[in-house]
Amino acid sequence: MTTPRFLLTLALALLLAGAANASAITPSTNLAGTVHDGENHIGADGSNSDLSNASLVGTNLRNTTFLNTLFISANLTNANMRNTNATGANFTNANLTGTQLRDGNYSNAIFDGAFLSGNLLNANFTGGSFLGADLSAATNWASATWTGVTYDAATILPVGMNPAASGMVLLAEPQAATLLGLGLVGLGLFGGRRASA
Repeated sequence: MTTPRFLLTLALALLLAGAANASAITPSTNLAGTVHDGENHIGADGSNSDLSNASLVGTNLRNTTFLNTLFISANLTNANMRNTNATGANFTNANLTGTQLRDGNYSNAIFDGAFLSGNLLNANFTGGSFLGADLSAATNWASATWTGVTYDAATILPVGMNPAASGMVLLAEPQAATLLGLGLVGLGLFGGRRASA
């Protein structure tokens, strides 16, 4: 056997061995902090699971279902989530560098503080939250659906994106007068309780 052929056979054997040791992603499972780098979970259902702080670098998650799944601070660098249904999922502070999100349904999902630089072609983010998220390097964002998505002054949008024209909603910072009023109400309630004690 020639050296290149031997190396190819060895690489294939290691890949198959790695796939055989892959941890199953199933509904309502606690997989927080687990490592799934490079695994193939095409078509899996991880709905209502906890994948917070999990490492899913280069993982194939195409055609998967992750309804209400937690991906808080997960590393999804270069993961393939094409055609995924992650309605109501929580991607707070997740790393989505180079992640394929195209053709997926992420309606009502939370991406607060997340970094997204992957392909968003035809992705549906309706009703989602992107407070403090960084979308500056996202591609094909113009074809995605942004209706009702909330963002704030800390959200970094792609160059050329008009959030109002896309149907996004700016979540304004509370005004100083509102905060002062709430503080006075709180003092009044606290003071009233103290006086009656």
